[in-house]
Amino acid sequence: MKRISISFFVLFLVSVIFSGCQENIYMDWKLANARFYNSLEDSMKYYASTNYTLLSSAYKETNPPMLKKVDKNTGVYYYYKLYYGGTPGDTKPNANGNCYILVDYKGTLINDSVFDKSTDAQFTLSSTITAWKDALPNFSKNAHLKLYVPSVLAYDTATTYLPTIPPHSLLIFDIRLKDVQNYYY
Repeated sequence: MKRISISFFVLFLVSVIFSGCQENIYMDWKLANARFYNSLEDSMKYYASTNYTLLSSAYKETNPPMLKKVDKNTGVYYYYKLYYGGTPGDTKPNANGNCYILVDYKGTLINDSVFDKSTDAQFTLSSTITAWKDALPNFSKNAHLKLYVPSVLAYDTATTYLPTIPPHSLLIFDIRLKDVQNYYY
């Protein structure tokens, strides 16, 4: 009987010691996001410098400058790189809340793990995350951009139906806006 009680005491003591060693996943992602934002800000400073302006146009096409925009409703900044702005002279309207968009996209976390990917995905712009609603109306058909989205403008903590996205994660979307179709009521 004494051996059993000592065994339980030792087991209890070991479990208490190791429970304090658990990683805080939320803090790890929060720190990683902060570091990533700092690197985005550094990128913007580089693109604004004279060093970038002296580079060849071929290099600039494959490495466009990092741009920053504020969301109209929340006041939160998001970043993007515009690889191609759309078809020049396209008479079709840009995307707006009352339209269907046809896109190829890939969503990744800052550690490059893919959480979502789709080709020829069609949905209404009003049914997308806040960052897409704010960013995509600035572009026309055939635009190609990379969107860096803070959690507030994406899924924030509501990632229970997307278990591959940790709460408060900064997301990166590589988007090709293939078509914009307005619909009317």
